[in-house]
Amino acid sequence: MIRPLGIDIGSGSIKLIELQEKKAKLEILKCAINPISGEDIKAGLKDLLALSKPSARRVNISLSGPSVIVRYIEMPPMKKEELRSAIKFEGGKYIPFDINEAILDCAVLDKSPSGNANRVLLVAARKDRVNTCMEIFKESGLDIANIDVDTVAILNAFQRLGLQAKQDNIYAMINIGARFSNMNIAAGAYPYFTRDLLWGGSDITTRVKESLGLNPDEAEALKRNPGERKTELAAVLIPTLEKFISEIRMSFDYFETQFGKNIERLYISGGGAYLFNMQDFLKENLGIEVILWNPFEGINVSDGSGCKEFKNSPGQFAVAMGLGLRK
Repeated sequence: MIRPLGIDIGSGSIKLIELQEKKAKLEILKCAINPISGEDIKAGLKDLLALSKPSARRVNISLSGPSVIVRYIEMPPMKKEELRSAIKFEGGKYIPFDINEAILDCAVLDKSPSGNANRVLLVAARKDRVNTCMEIFKESGLDIANIDVDTVAILNAFQRLGLQAKQDNIYAMINIGARFSNMNIAAGAYPYFTRDLLWGGSDITTRVKESLGLNPDEAEALKRNPGERKTELAAVLIPTLEKFISEIRMSFDYFETQFGKNIERLYISGGGAYLFNMQDFLKENLGIEVILWNPFEGINVSDGSGCKEFKNSPGQFAVAMGLGLRK
């Protein structure tokens, strides 16, 4: 069975994953990336489809950024239909834009610590953003099966690996994109904190470009393969990376204060995770184990899928993989 395509529209590129399931085993049929020129998502998507030639026409997509809000709230135990009705009235307390201009959804996670209520995941997205996305895919001849949010898709991809198996295992995940980085903090299988950080790989490229007098392509190439300029590049990047660390620490401190539990390790993914010293820098400054995780792990790869081209940077497909896993 071929699943719907997982297509991740990032701020710098569009990523595609097509999965096939045979006898409960997954296989990657297609794997492709196409850069976005400016804000022309339609052209980028068209080129991506022409490049990858997927079999499926149904697609799972996701949203992130300021137009999407994820909150964890407590609600009394009730039936699913009753919960959805209640959320329409309660949701306005938790989102920063007009509830009449938003699309809401929710899911029960687990019991609250008090045991008298359920922890509920609340997601809200601006209608205009959702409608724009749907129109883009419709014009490309694709049917949308599901609309997710990046942070939930990443959690879906991560949990397939079973790395969260222990219920008391407290961990964080950060997917470092071009303009945004998506963060989850979870205990076992359940997320407790979600946030989009307004920081990404483009901040690094801009810093390198301006400090060293390079054009954007030269700056991008240097930050990934500095060669003999490692020391020079590290010195240039410190102010930008310290800002990133500050944002992470703020979130970690909030979680640890709220829940009284320490984060044990950090898993990183996304294109920005492959910056030459990102993993070591995070480990040294946060004082915890930092793991560069591979969302392709344990999945067969078909010949001609295109995955070999990305064997050194599979983490940039974390969102697309999570979307491709949704049935």
